[in-house]
Amino acid sequence: MALSPQWLDQLRTRVTLSSVIMRTTKLQRAGREWKACCPFHDEKTPSFTVNDEKGFYHCFGCGAHGDVIRWMTDQRGLQFMDAVKELAVVAGLEMPAPDPREAQKAKRRAGLHDAMGAAQQFFVSELSTQRGAAAREYLNKRGFSPAIMREFGFGYAPDERQALATALGTLPPQLLVEGGLRIAIDGKDPYDRFRDRLMLPIHDVRGRVIAFGGRILTAKEGAPKYLNSPETPLFDKGRTLYNIHRAGPAARKSDRIIVVEGYMDVIALANAGIAEGVAPLGTALTENHIAELWRHVPCPILCFDGDAAGQRAVRRAIERSLPLLKPGHTLKIAWLPAGLDPDDLIKAKGVAAFEQVLGKAQPLLEALWTLEARATPLDSPEAKAGLKARLMAHIEAIEEPDVRALYRRDLLDKFSAFAFPKREKAPFTPRKDWRRDREEPLSPELARRLANLAQGGSRQRLTASVMEQFALYPELAEHHSAALTELAENDPSVASLVDRVLARSQTLEADDKNAIFDARWGSRSAEQSAPGLPREAQDAATAREDLAEAIALLVEGPALDKALAAATERFEHDPEGAFAEQQRLLKRKLAFDARLGQMATRRIARATPITDSKAAAAPSEDGERIGQETDFQ
Repeated sequence: MALSPQWLDQLRTRVTLSSVIMRTTKLQRAGREWKACCPFHDEKTPSFTVNDEKGFYHCFGCGAHGDVIRWMTDQRGLQFMDAVKELAVVAGLEMPAPDPREAQKAKRRAGLHDAMGAAQQFFVSELSTQRGAAAREYLNKRGFSPAIMREFGFGYAPDERQALATALGTLPPQLLVEGGLRIAIDGKDPYDRFRDRLMLPIHDVRGRVIAFGGRILTAKEGAPKYLNSPETPLFDKGRTLYNIHRAGPAARKSDRIIVVEGYMDVIALANAGIAEGVAPLGTALTENHIAELWRHVPCPILCFDGDAAGQRAVRRAIERSLPLLKPGHTLKIAWLPAGLDPDDLIKAKGVAAFEQVLGKAQPLLEALWTLEARATPLDSPEAKAGLKARLMAHIEAIEEPDVRALYRRDLLDKFSAFAFPKREKAPFTPRKDWRRDREEPLSPELARRLANLAQGGSRQRLTASVMEQFALYPELAEHHSAALTELAENDPSVASLVDRVLARSQTLEADDKNAIFDARWGSRSAEQSAPGLPREAQDAATAREDLAEAIALLVEGPALDKALAAATERFEHDPEGAFAEQQRLLKRKLAFDARLGQMATRRIARATPITDSKAAAAPSEDGERIGQETDFQ
């Protein structure tokens, strides 16, 4: 069905946001708003606000933000269409007429849900019979409590080819085949897919059975140890995470989700009292899995087995996640002891040992360095150069520019510290081959243009401050030429200023361009590597980073506006996808506007070079190398 932006706006206005949130979260009046302790993260002082007039909620602690539909999808864990349907009932609105083809698909899915539910009842009943004795014995050996066995719905599939068809004879035979419960081969009678297996139901985020996993009980030649349902209209392996319908609510209380390799690991964690475990189903962690995890917590923990296969799974997960990284959303990697899975560790050393492993989980950047640094022996210059090349390839995969710049700086700092360890510094000899004793003078006409620009809003004031820096110190423009060119394309009012600055930069001598970016104060990382730097050098490094951030903000603003306009245009054709994209962009725009305002309220400090020979300290050979590895964004 087509949900127009107008219909969705009407839905939002017909539903009072606070009344929906009050169902699960205690709100207190705070003037014209409501406040509460945030339901998305643990806190003692309320930082979560609800504004009915504006129709959105916002947490100043964790940044959670959205409207009433977003609340239903993020806090309740509903899919977009399910959230809209539930809110439409509250608002007394009729859903738009469904597309006939979509209605037919919905009817078919409803039939499949009935078939899967009936199959689950059959498998559970079979577990308690004489035929299920071996399955019960296996569960007892694993040490699963009766409560866990009931919660996870263990069952048993008899070792017969027609047992399920006989038990579910009232359902259309084709429905059982379409749901992956039976296998049909041309010219032969269909037969049960799962035979003589311990059965586990697989649920969607709403807790409905959509597939099954079966563990073999008697080893048979050629038979896989674990067998999952094939992909069906209900079951998409690349999107489904085992136990997400239980782990999601648990994660909102603990603020963590633990991703393990298989469903038996998930159940072992639950048996030990850890409810927020999930697992992929017969596939590596996908981009859709990562997006689903981020809907619940900003930093899921990956905890795969400590064998070679587990390490490969970690590498694939990191490579999949890098292009998706965004401010506030990342992963952590918990390294299990070699040869152990979570169940082994808990049984051998107790749940405290597993919690200790989780507590030592590495941030994604640290884990990436660990993986690549251990990938091959680093015993030659060529091997070290190979390490840097691999790190740079990973960095380039990150699409978010701010995250990419920070990864580049931190990983290159790590590489420099590893590849160029500190040595005994040579005696200090001041540099006298280049000095800048004064700023480039501003012409009266240029000064007037900048003054007029500074009378505008936040963006205009920040633009004036940035352009004044480049006009006074054109050598700075050499390291920001790409951003300046993009700024000129997006803001014609400063295009002539940009052209002037870039032209002036190109006329400078090479020494003039490089001197201001001396390795000692080119970045904070270089500054930290030489603890004896004077205060002036530290101020210059900070000023240069502020200038880089300012121009990045000026470039980002128009790009955000264009992306929001594009998401709005997509509403008619793809309401669910457009809504999610719009909400993501609006949250990013809120943070952008706040930072823009902060930057615009103060004048960017002068990023002048250090010219006092008494205050300056020449870099050693080691310092020069570190500076060369620094990324000037």
